[in-house]
Amino acid sequence: MDRLRLYWGQGLLLMVLLLPLLVVNQAQALCSVVSTSPASFGTLSSILVRTTSQSASSTNAGLACTGSLASLMASNDHFYATITSSQSGLLGPTGDVIGYTIYGDNSTNYPITRGVQFDFARNSIVDALGLLGSPTVAKAIPVYLGSITGSNVAAGIYTETLSIAWSWNYCAGIGALGICLGRDIGSGVASLTVNLTVANDCVITAPNISFGSAPVISAFATVSGQTINLACTKGSAYTVGLDDGQQAVSVGGRRRMVSGGNYLAYDIFKSAGTTRWGSVGAARRASSDAEVNPGNGLGTGSQVFNYNARIYTDQATPPAGTYIDNVVLDVGF
Repeated sequence: MDRLRLYWGQGLLLMVLLLPLLVVNQAQALCSVVSTSPASFGTLSSILVRTTSQSASSTNAGLACTGSLASLMASNDHFYATITSSQSGLLGPTGDVIGYTIYGDNSTNYPITRGVQFDFARNSIVDALGLLGSPTVAKAIPVYLGSITGSNVAAGIYTETLSIAWSWNYCAGIGALGICLGRDIGSGVASLTVNLTVANDCVITAPNISFGSAPVISAFATVSGQTINLACTKGSAYTVGLDDGQQAVSVGGRRRMVSGGNYLAYDIFKSAGTTRWGSVGAARRASSDAEVNPGNGLGTGSQVFNYNARIYTDQATPPAGTYIDNVVLDVGF
């Protein structure tokens, strides 16, 4: 019961109002360092890794909390994460490194600098996560990653293990007058694995072949000086094949162009020679056989394969028309 007491003394009236302390919004919000969930970029072609930023995330970066708070984080509350590593990015089997940026939310607004404390209590990140909004189920802080473009790397599995030092100090219970009734304070270190698998790939430039026009078979000239350019994954050994087209002769293996029901036999030969360029075994061409930059793939530079194409002259001249064929080029690693 509230009581009003009156005191007389030295001519002064002293009024003292005693109120009971009402405690509200108490929270059992306790945080702890827990095992993390790995962050994976998945499997990406070397070309995508080099040209386009890719994203990844971990739903659990090692700090989980339970409880609920009715107010936003105060200025003296903090959830610090200090991320370090012995590497500068994702390290691959040949020593290549893929760089990436770590973010405090799923935008690019809050990048985390390695070795520098990042406070998840600032910018309302903790409030947006609802980290302290679940009295019974622990919620974890996620992190988000974005790869940095420009990495010319070999195929393989790229990994990094991040060390995340957590330190937290926040009000875990609030009184009726907004007075903090107790603080949850703690620290710990979690390890987070990040991985990305780079797959072999190529950028292929293969212009069409045109024999022009002629009245008779013998008047068609050899198409020479033709090239196929390939920019394939750094360090990759590969072979290049050309299939037999859509109208190939089953016996003898000649390629043919078609116009209506009529055919015009032709073929494609390696370099400037007479060896047919095919799609099986020795008929293929190896990266080491390129006329320009022979050897394994360069990633950002092209390897050039020369070829020539001729119409067979030991066939009868077919009726006039536009003759076409489609040949599939494939690269095998």
